[in-house]
Amino acid sequence: MPNPITGTALVEIQGKQYTLRFDWEAIAQVNAVHGDGPNMFDPIVVASVAAIGMQKYHPEMTAERIRELSPPLIPFAAAVQQALQWAYFGAEKPPASEKKKAGPGKIGWWRRISQRAGMGSIPKHSGD
Repeated sequence: MPNPITGTALVEIQGKQYTLRFDWEAIAQVNAVHGDGPNMFDPIVVASVAAIGMQKYHPEMTAERIRELSPPLIPFAAAVQQALQWAYFGAEKPPASEKKKAGPGKIGWWRRISQRAGMGSIPKHSGD
């Protein structure tokens, strides 16, 4: 069950729910493989990060298996991102200073998703 304190979230693939959990070991693996800013628009990266988050409860869900099942990318990537955010910040939102670390000229994660999905743009916040 979802738990922002432990970084545990649920994700659905073909009607079955799987548990994602990014404990410190899983976070270290994500950082070692993908750096501190994985490209969550690349299906190979999303599958890899998700497999790392699933390995504790669902070791059969490898990156290759996730790609074979091919869940809808945007909602799947959003669930993985939510679990990662909970692992880092718990139930709290990231501090404003953390949000700005993306660097000038880079579009925020949700803004890029909405643009690529053809949903229009998300209004900018005054601090962007």
